[in-house]
Amino acid sequence: MIVEFAAVVPFLMLSLALVWQVLLLGITSMYASHAASEAARQAAVTPDDAARIDEEARKRVRSPWDGEDVMAVEVVERGGAHYARVTMDMPVFLPGMSTPWGVTGEARVVPEVEPRGSVG
Repeated sequence: MIVEFAAVVPFLMLSLALVWQVLLLGITSMYASHAASEAARQAAVTPDDAARIDEEARKRVRSPWDGEDVMAVEVVERGGAHYARVTMDMPVFLPGMSTPWGVTGEARVVPEVEPRGSVG
């Protein structure tokens, strides 16, 4: 009985580690997507203020995912449209322990327009 338990424990630990890593991937992906949406919203309001766009994206992400060395925010142009792109380093086993792989979230920037009939 004890021998079987000792033989199974490494497999259980490996399975637990794998589930934990998949959970970290999901959380990182969620944060990247949410930060990209916030960056796109801010880019629609203040398209020329990159610092403000970065600040708004980082406000919506918890530490340690929002660190300067972990998260990058940029506005890119593709196919005539602008997109907010947020790239986060993928953590390994513990948030804050980064890998060379990144998780990217993108959201389209929809520019603000004047309402119809406004006097300008």
